[in-house]
Amino acid sequence: MILLFACNKQQGWIIDGTIADGAGRKVALEGFNNGYWYVIDSLTVGDDGAFAYKASAPAPYPDIMRLTLDGASIYFPIDSIDHVSVTATADFGSDYTLSGTPLAESIHAIDALIAERAAAVGEAALPADSVLKTSLANIIVADTTAIAGYYIVNKSVGGRPLYDLTTRRDLRVFGAVAQRFTMSRPDDPRTAYLSKVYLTARAKTSPAAAQQETVVEVPQAGLIDIVRYDSRGARHSLAEEAAKGGVVILSFTDYGLDRSPAYNVILNTVYEKYRAQGLQIYQLAFDQDEVSWKQTARNLPWITVWNATTDGAQVLLDYNIGDLPTTYIIDRTGSIAERVNDPTQIAAAVARHI
Repeated sequence: MILLFACNKQQGWIIDGTIADGAGRKVALEGFNNGYWYVIDSLTVGDDGAFAYKASAPAPYPDIMRLTLDGASIYFPIDSIDHVSVTATADFGSDYTLSGTPLAESIHAIDALIAERAAAVGEAALPADSVLKTSLANIIVADTTAIAGYYIVNKSVGGRPLYDLTTRRDLRVFGAVAQRFTMSRPDDPRTAYLSKVYLTARAKTSPAAAQQETVVEVPQAGLIDIVRYDSRGARHSLAEEAAKGGVVILSFTDYGLDRSPAYNVILNTVYEKYRAQGLQIYQLAFDQDEVSWKQTARNLPWITVWNATTDGAQVLLDYNIGDLPTTYIIDRTGSIAERVNDPTQIAAAVARHI
């Protein structure tokens, strides 16, 4: 019995499913290696339309793969010993569902969104489609795995990259994804790839900026004004606060995140220590629920404003935000002095400029 259990125990990740009218056909299982797709195996679809592949070992890190049949592809994520299932109609690559993990459902939703916009404006117009790019930017920021962002910025449609790194907007999005990998996945083999692609593209658009060692430090355009409203409907301008001559902590957060309470405790400690010396906090929250945001915001002693869904994601692109929370320090001259990636270093950063 012990030997039987050992033989049947899942060792690696699994992709399986059904393809309508696919009996006897070959499906290529392909992996993605930093810009290049390669064949892992060829799968034969059974008489009942079913297919399956079981990896011999767990995936060492989350990854994106695809199934290709007659030039059409279905993309799916895997991680460790994930089990992802595909149900495809005869219209392979266009009409299908993914299930098994939340990330698989997210990747499917991304492709469905892209397909919807392609039907509306045409594939050739997608790289310049602001509606699509705004929606994808929101997904990148909300993605805690970073894999959805990796998938998005490396996506091609109709043989053309969805993100054109010669444009500042797309380069910033790519840089935000590279920044997240640098911070949260330093040992992931894709981290070096993302940084190299970003810095190479940045060198072509801004040679001086490319000399920086870090992927993203501060917005290339300096302080960009943010105007939003607090829980009581009062208007607050970041530029106006920065012009008052005090040090300002610019905080991007989401009160619904698990790490948000601890982050705000750090901010409160710094605020209480330096508020008498002119410190202000301008905190922009990206909570999905306005009611719950207001409940938290009303209990905080600093400026707390909300970025509604209708406000879009432009401010995240302007400030190269790839993860929440993110913190900037604005000095007494009204200039962005530094970006603080580690919340425990906020106090030291403020002390340098107060």
